[in-house]
Amino acid sequence: MPTPVSDRLRPTLRSALQSIVGDANFLDDTAVRREYSKTTLPTSTFSAAIVCPESADQVQRIVRRLGEFGVHWHCFSRGKNWGYGDRCAATDGQVLIDLGRMNRIVEINEELAYAVIEPGVSQGELAGELLKRGSRLMLDVTGAGPDASIVGNILQRGFGHTPYGDRFSQSCNYQVVLPNGDLTHTGFGDIDASPVGHVYPYGLGPNIQGLMPQSQNGIVTRMTIWLMPRPEAIDGFGFKTDDDATFSEIVDCIGRLRQAGVIDSVVHLANDLRVASSQPIMQTIQSSDGPLTDDQRQRIRKELKIGRWNGLGGLYGPRYLVDAKRDEVKRTLGKHCKVRFFKQWQVSLLKTASTRAPDWRIVNRFKNFVHTISDVNDLLCGVPNANHLEGAFYRNRPDSGEVTDAGLIWTAPVIPCRGEDALKLVETMEPIANEHGFDFPITISPVVPRAAVCITNLSFDKQNERQAINASNCSVQLKSAIKKAGYPSYRTSTVA
Repeated sequence: MPTPVSDRLRPTLRSALQSIVGDANFLDDTAVRREYSKTTLPTSTFSAAIVCPESADQVQRIVRRLGEFGVHWHCFSRGKNWGYGDRCAATDGQVLIDLGRMNRIVEINEELAYAVIEPGVSQGELAGELLKRGSRLMLDVTGAGPDASIVGNILQRGFGHTPYGDRFSQSCNYQVVLPNGDLTHTGFGDIDASPVGHVYPYGLGPNIQGLMPQSQNGIVTRMTIWLMPRPEAIDGFGFKTDDDATFSEIVDCIGRLRQAGVIDSVVHLANDLRVASSQPIMQTIQSSDGPLTDDQRQRIRKELKIGRWNGLGGLYGPRYLVDAKRDEVKRTLGKHCKVRFFKQWQVSLLKTASTRAPDWRIVNRFKNFVHTISDVNDLLCGVPNANHLEGAFYRNRPDSGEVTDAGLIWTAPVIPCRGEDALKLVETMEPIANEHGFDFPITISPVVPRAAVCITNLSFDKQNERQAINASNCSVQLKSAIKKAGYPSYRTSTVA
């Protein structure tokens, strides 16, 4: 357990930290600490104080001083770790190190296609800077919204949509403050006169980069991320089915296409509830204590023109290569379902038609379809989109409209990229969620060719004590069940 910050120690610690970051960037007011303790989870932790450094040197000095006082710390980049603990430490009494002020884009290298960034840089800021410069490069983005940290997401092994979707594998040269306050670099990053650290991740001998994600082994204060040269063609493709057996065959087929390199990006396979979770229709459905009925789900599918299972992915490269990939995807995946392909100009045309269409119910179905395609297309093209965050308000949108005021718990197991495992996972988890009164939105994403990360969530009213307790109990049972099934979580919460 961390040493609590006692009343006797607090003035001394306050003075020491204020001398490093200044009075305005040392926060220990009760109201401020309460704000930092907000989380979508049923339980929270309360910090001793918050410090907001602006440089790696300040981080070093902070860590050393906290070590001298025997006080534990917890750091975060921008605090958008929704559903996994947000800004909270694992236990009460820790000092939070908020790296949000460290938001410099240090370098964008057009020739070698990389950027050097600090942890406070959001994906919206870097994508905007690339656009402003007229860059030939694009960023892989996630559905976490424009304000989410790139470094923070990579250190949680988050993933996106493009061929660079396995984001951790597309990063290197970490500048790290170690727990004793020393500064180090991963790979060849410690050779100041060499540019190799930005383009070769391994270095000579052991590489500590793998020790940094999902750990307290150090504080990453700078990182090189590789950017993708924007290809000549980006074609999206989508498909759907209402049959579980067909869905199983589709998962197998996607796995084979990933292993063969025909599809080199992350394909997202989502059930109807996941697709609908960010759509306005979810807020119009009458609230109940139980999961949606089959009739309600059928109505949603009809309104949104989706299936029980839906897939979306992208093909990238020179036009001739994308056309060849398209033919192969159509030939193989088309044996199991109808595959629809869309180019960027087609999405733009649909958006224009949608905005000019009258507000009729039958037309609104078309608008919902275009809305879904357009949002996903943004992510395929490296444009962060806030609309996907609406999924955090699944059937329960707080008056504030803030994600941290919603009740949200993620469970994210990993499975082999096989249809039988996908169905087994759903059969394992969905009954548990339903028995506790929750729906079961799920996305299955082959982040690497042989394995898929499965994103599931429980959404609840955090102000309802009974629901919060029920969600917590359900989460415990879900994690126990997937562990027993051999499907461990790729990511977990900071708060128990």
